Parts: sequence; structure tokens; C-alpha cells
Amino acid sequence: MITPRFMTGLLCATFMVGCGSVNTYRATVGESDGKAAYTSQINDVLSSFFLKAEAVRFARTEGGPYQVQVTVANDGFDYRNFSYRFEWLDADGMLMPSGSTWQSAAIPSGATSMISSVAPTESARTFELQVRRTN
Repeated sequence: MITPRFMTGLLCATFMVGCGSVNTYRATVGESDGKAAYTSQINDVLSSFFLKAEAVRFARTEGGPYQVQVTVANDGFDYRNFSYRFEWLDADGMLMPSGSTWQSAAIPSGATSMISSVAPTESARTFELQVRRTN
């Protein structure tokens, strides 16, 4: 028989695992893929935080490496706090040393914010956006 105490413990354990999890989206940067596909996929990552990507932009910087910018919107009624980081990978899918660290972001209800990253070198071809809850 399942007791209320067991169910409470199970729910607490599930909640704790969910708070510590990291959602990840990987995209290959290139002209052949559409921006709408990236926006849709990044929304899959952000939706668990009640956020959405309004735009995803890729471009080469003047120095040559790619830059990615994601406009994140909070359509909810609460202030949203989260952390994110971008990891860059080369054409073979190998992680590139970039010194990437978790960045904190906060978006008030009804507002937008832009998160971005520049690849460490011109040889970067793929990025991963990792997002985790901080509150």
C-alpha cells in the first residue's frame, strides 16, 4: 500500500531532480538551415521555464567567428530567473575550449531579454545552449 508519506517523499525527490536539471539544445550554424527551425527547437528548451525564444540570429562577426543571439520573452505573470551558457563545438563535434561559464539572467513579466555568445574561433560550427532554473 502506498502511504501519504511515501508519496510526499516521491514528489519532493522528483521536484529536486527537476530543479537541478539542465535543458540543452544543439544547433549547427550555417546558411542552409532556417531560423524558424532554430527558434522552434530553442523554444522546446525554454518552455519548461515558461519562456520562449522570439528570435534566433546567427552571423559572422567582423573578426570571423560566428555569433548567436537569442531574444527571450517572458509571457508569464512571474519574474523568471535562470542561468544559461553557450558551448561551441568544431566541425567534428568536439567541444572547443571557450571558458564558457553560467550566466545569470532575469526577465520580468511581459519583458524580453537578449542572450548571446561569440564562438572562440572561426572553426566553431555548432553551438549548444544550456539552460537551468535558478529559483
